[in-house]
Amino acid sequence: MFRLLIFLFVFLHLNTRAQLPDGSLAPDFMLTDYNGNSHQLYSYLDAGKTVFVEIFAAHCPSCWNYHQTDILKDLYLNHGPNGTDEIMVLALEYDEYNGHNAFIGDGDPWVTQGNWLDGTPYPIFNVENPDRGVFIDYNVTFYPVIYKVCPDRVLERIMTSETANQLHQQAQACNNALNANALQGIEGNIYIDHYTENLMLPFQMKAKSVTVFNTLGESVKTFGNPNLTTMSTADLRSGVYLFRIEFENGVITKKLVVN
Repeated sequence: MFRLLIFLFVFLHLNTRAQLPDGSLAPDFMLTDYNGNSHQLYSYLDAGKTVFVEIFAAHCPSCWNYHQTDILKDLYLNHGPNGTDEIMVLALEYDEYNGHNAFIGDGDPWVTQGNWLDGTPYPIFNVENPDRGVFIDYNVTFYPVIYKVCPDRVLERIMTSETANQLHQQAQACNNALNANALQGIEGNIYIDHYTENLMLPFQMKAKSVTVFNTLGESVKTFGNPNLTTMSTADLRSGVYLFRIEFENGVITKKLVVN
């Protein structure tokens, strides 16, 4: 009984820590889907699409139950490339060493719950080495888990109880829809002045907030109501960071080097 209690404690502890916190920067990945097509997360985001990333396991009953709701299928058909073309869905299978049989439902229940390929219109991935680092990047210790990733690369965990319509509304609520005319061409004028160690913005642009993420997608610094005299990067260690800068009419995410 004591060992069982210890196991349950550790299991629950892991699950409370497992997911990336809402507001984290989504780690990029490039994977080849089951049909041999390559997909990069950031390429879709840079094209202005909201991406829903599903992480599931072929043997997982709750994953199969969610799959059979057709929520992601309906979302993709209506708003994916052959619909309004504003959303992408990427489904990553977690089980290691799975073969074709697991994806077509040919196996014992502890191997597969059904045919995952039949009728699935969005890209599905059999993630094996050397690509399994994506699950470390996303802190995966349970499934299914679904993330909404806005074009500014900020993610939020999605509940499996939400309908396709609710997911579409969440995608529309991504607060980084860029105003192409107002923000066009200013990204090149965002830089760090290595003499003053300040983040510099075009003088005509007023930022509402700036959040700095490290390469793991963790928020390490936030500037509230920033201005050019207070946005110092002096307290950041040398390295590469992503600066998420929110303006009145959109958001820009810029990769910068801190010396």
